Amino acid sequence: MKRIVFLVPFIVLFFSACSSESEENFTQMLGAFERHDSELNTMLDQTTENISSESNRDKALQTINEKIIPKVNDFRHTINNYTLSNDEHLEVQEAMVDYLDEVEDLMELYSNFNEKFFFVNPLSDDSIDETLNEELDKINQAEEEMDAAKKNVNQMIAESGTE
Repeated sequence: MKRIVFLVPFIVLFFSACSSESEENFTQMLGAFERHDSELNTMLDQTTENISSESNRDKALQTINEKIIPKVNDFRHTINNYTLSNDEHLEVQEAMVDYLDEVEDLMELYSNFNEKFFFVNPLSDDSIDETLNEELDKINQAEEEMDAAKKNVNQMIAESGTE
């Protein structure tokens, strides 16, 4: 019995150290998220400008496929590498990953759209217009889902009391 009483302070110390490590990891994860998200948003803004300008469309597609999508994957791996034990922190981490999944889905839709519809419809083919509108609707829905996922992340961070 004396041994158990002797071990109790060490067990309490161990759990408090784990909690402290989780809090430190969470704080680092928030910093990494903010930094990477800022860089990603800058790249997205530049790519949007390139897509708007037909002369830079190829550059925009190359940026999406060779830079942005791989960056989103790296970003996701970075967020997943943080070891957290607090349930609230884990929920924030999961929301961040969900947001990154939405960003990747949207980038793939942008890429596919700009590869398919880089031509003009000289014959006024209605089936092309219908397909174009369907693709634009998918993109609009994906943009809304990405915005909702980002708002969810921001709300969860604010509720965690860390920001």
